[in-house]
Amino acid sequence: MGKSRWTPVFTGIISLAVLCFLFKFNKGGHAYDAYLVTNIAALLWLPMVFLFFALRHEPAGYGFTLGDFRTGMTLSGISFVMLLPLLVIASRWPQFQSYYPIYKQAEFSLAAFGYFELTYGMYLFCWEFFFRGFMLFGLQRLMGWWTIIPQALAFGIMHAGKPGPEFLSSFGAGLILGIIALRAKSFVPCFALHWAAAFTFDILIILAKRGVLF
Repeated sequence: MGKSRWTPVFTGIISLAVLCFLFKFNKGGHAYDAYLVTNIAALLWLPMVFLFFALRHEPAGYGFTLGDFRTGMTLSGISFVMLLPLLVIASRWPQFQSYYPIYKQAEFSLAAFGYFELTYGMYLFCWEFFFRGFMLFGLQRLMGWWTIIPQALAFGIMHAGKPGPEFLSSFGAGLILGIIALRAKSFVPCFALHWAAAFTFDILIILAKRGVLF
């Protein structure tokens, strides 16, 4: 059996190891900067080292490319418009207001808000590469379109500890993001959608807390 036929097995092993480590680490109450650096290393650099040195594969084969950018961004744009009313409604709920923004200083300082949104964008880029890039396209070699299911399940499980409605909806969101990535042959539109939704929701939460939005 050639190395390429072992790719889904290797991808699954690496993915499971990363997920188990981060699931435990992220529950440890670490400072934001430590959380950020550790997650970026695990979600991006570890899979990249594996791709380059173990498999000798190009990252483009794992969604690290613009792909069909127009299709991907169109699907992401439609998804964002459909999601926006739900974000507005959820921003009024106490469980979300007590949880977001994750970096609490962002509520009180424009500089802190800018720092958080930019660095959290880096984190989400790595997050989307791991789920909608590395996992999705690595397992696709074995599972075809069914590959959207394991990455969506893992994506949902990693939301454990977040507000209940977000945790439950994350499984469906993972399926939608997986479909977009496969259609676009890229995780980049998924990153754009995820970051736009997170950025918008933080703004809505802050405005709602101050009584500006409602």
